[in-house]
Amino acid sequence: MVLARFSKHFNLISSRSLSTVNQDFGLVHVEKQFEAIEPKKRDKDAFMAAIGTFKEKRGRTHVEFINTALKYVKDYGVHKDLETYKSLLDVFPKGKMIPQTVFQKVFLHYPQQQNCAVKVLDEMEWHGVQPDKEIHDIVVNAFGEWNFATKKVKRMLYWMPKLKHSNKYLDRRSVEGLSLTPSELAGIALKMMNRDPATSISLLKFSDSSDPKDKWMATAQSPSQQRLLSELSRGEEVFVDSGLVYVQDNKVPFISLTGSTKLKPLDEFKKEEMDDDYTNWFEDWKKQRIEAKRSYFLSVHQQDHETIFAVGAIFQNDNSTALRWIDQLQKTNPSLGNLQIRVRLDGKPIIS
Repeated sequence: MVLARFSKHFNLISSRSLSTVNQDFGLVHVEKQFEAIEPKKRDKDAFMAAIGTFKEKRGRTHVEFINTALKYVKDYGVHKDLETYKSLLDVFPKGKMIPQTVFQKVFLHYPQQQNCAVKVLDEMEWHGVQPDKEIHDIVVNAFGEWNFATKKVKRMLYWMPKLKHSNKYLDRRSVEGLSLTPSELAGIALKMMNRDPATSISLLKFSDSSDPKDKWMATAQSPSQQRLLSELSRGEEVFVDSGLVYVQDNKVPFISLTGSTKLKPLDEFKKEEMDDDYTNWFEDWKKQRIEAKRSYFLSVHQQDHETIFAVGAIFQNDNSTALRWIDQLQKTNPSLGNLQIRVRLDGKPIIS
């Protein structure tokens, strides 16, 4: 009797360990299936084929499969594809994980599966993929009407359409789904960075059809920036530096023409002492009014640490191309010829 119970217990442990090994082998097999595709052939068709192969087997390792597939959505270029996320969520079995009792509804029913579904929805939200009614129905058919996963998709359905065009500096409709050239992306980036409504953006192309490389330069400058530049004294230093800005997922390098600030540094830690002497209260009040009026008329280009005179973008960020940008900028700003310009793009400053 004891020997029979022991053998039965041993067989149960062996079957459990064997299923674990099979799951591990299945996970490795899935990862190898994604890794086996050459980088040049990694596209949506190959990704959907892997999902279709797993759906035919209908194994119990759907959580491991989805977690593994999420690692490769960028490599296969499907991180912004709504249909791919629908296919991933459709891997979950339908009806089995819907809570039936009150306790199942209150607590996290099938926690690993719900957390996996939330990961898929988080990946969608991170890449700006807006769900639709079909995504909602897929999650509801898998987990029920009210739980952590369906609450997540309901919040996304409510908030993402509201926040899609909430950025007043960038209209996403001018970028999403379009194949833009570097010069077009630079124009969008300059428009996004400049908060002065009077800023004019100009684009100059100086490459012909025989030149294989597209050569261009863009400039953004407002009349107030031209005025600030003309007010500089002769021989004063200005600097040309480089930077990087993102237009959604696109990196756009830019350059800026800046100078030292004319503002007095503010003492943020100035201790205010109460003065009971009110004999000069009118003079103190008048002085505060003058300072407030002066700060009110400050330009948006006059920052605490620097003054921005112009912003631009060029087809390649090096000192020689930046000097050509300065020559082009000097046509509308003759006072640049009287200033000392330090170009600091290649790490070795050039003084002109």
